[in-house]
Amino acid sequence: MKIDAVITWVDGQDPEHQAKRTQYLTGKRENLRKDIAGATRYDQVGEIYYCIASILRFAPWINRIFIVTDNQDPKAGEFVAQHFPDCRTPIEIVDHRVIFKGYEQYLPTFNSLSIETMLWRIPGLSEHYILFNDDVMLQKDVTKEDFYKDGKVVLYGQRWYSTYYVSLTLKLQTMARRLVGRTELLSYKRFMHNAARLIDAKRFLRLRHTPHAFRRSILERYFAENPVDLERVIKHRFRHREQYSITELHHLLALSQGLTVETLRQHSDSIINPSDHDLAETRRILRLIEDDPESLFFCVNSLDQASPDVIAEVLAWLHRLLSLRPTSHD
Repeated sequence: MKIDAVITWVDGQDPEHQAKRTQYLTGKRENLRKDIAGATRYDQVGEIYYCIASILRFAPWINRIFIVTDNQDPKAGEFVAQHFPDCRTPIEIVDHRVIFKGYEQYLPTFNSLSIETMLWRIPGLSEHYILFNDDVMLQKDVTKEDFYKDGKVVLYGQRWYSTYYVSLTLKLQTMARRLVGRTELLSYKRFMHNAARLIDAKRFLRLRHTPHAFRRSILERYFAENPVDLERVIKHRFRHREQYSITELHHLLALSQGLTVETLRQHSDSIINPSDHDLAETRRILRLIEDDPESLFFCVNSLDQASPDVIAEVLAWLHRLLSLRPTSHD
């Protein structure tokens, strides 16, 4: 079974990308919010190199790595040549224009929910593929069976939620925030809930910060039968309350078709929030993660927002974990 890896990436510090993003910010209050168009959604400090390195180091069985970008190139080949000179895993850059072919009116997009929804349209993508955000990495050796068992998708989640109950709580939260003059919170839980409502699922899985396994044919078939649901997501250049998580939708569809493994891996990942901690606390957290026997993956959240000493500490830790040489990308 061939399994590809797909990484979504953007260099938000690229002046051309910044100018493009500014052009489409309408000035409306919702488009200026940090949870919709804040700089940290696009800024990076080289996380993608560590994401790629973790795949090559801990999942050498990956067939091909696709990096999906907006007319940008992280120059991953140079990084791989230095650290993995014997690597034979192809790395291919895929532009947004390729996966949005036929839907070019919705470009440019600055919305990860929209971009992830179109990844199944990558030309040459294998039936089985694993989605990585560029800040999600492998922590140790993993096997194909950590993602697929007999072709079925392994689910990584925290717990199951009642769609009806979450609908009520979201409505109450929105009402309460409006009463005190605060805007509606666009939480990822809402986007997962929206996916469940889309297909009338009675429950949905609270996803974890892990790589997620996909079956391409599941999404291809669903959107062939429900093209309106595709445009419902991709028409928004920035995050919007009507959108849904494509990962959640895929997993619920796979579950309904008997294509998932009935075991949740509840302690598979760790989350690092460097911007929330000082150097001493960051070191303590990194030690805990490294010593956790159950953790297969970790997410380095908003590293660009951390202090310089914390950024240096996290990058040095990643170098040690992944056995990397010194590089100009440090």
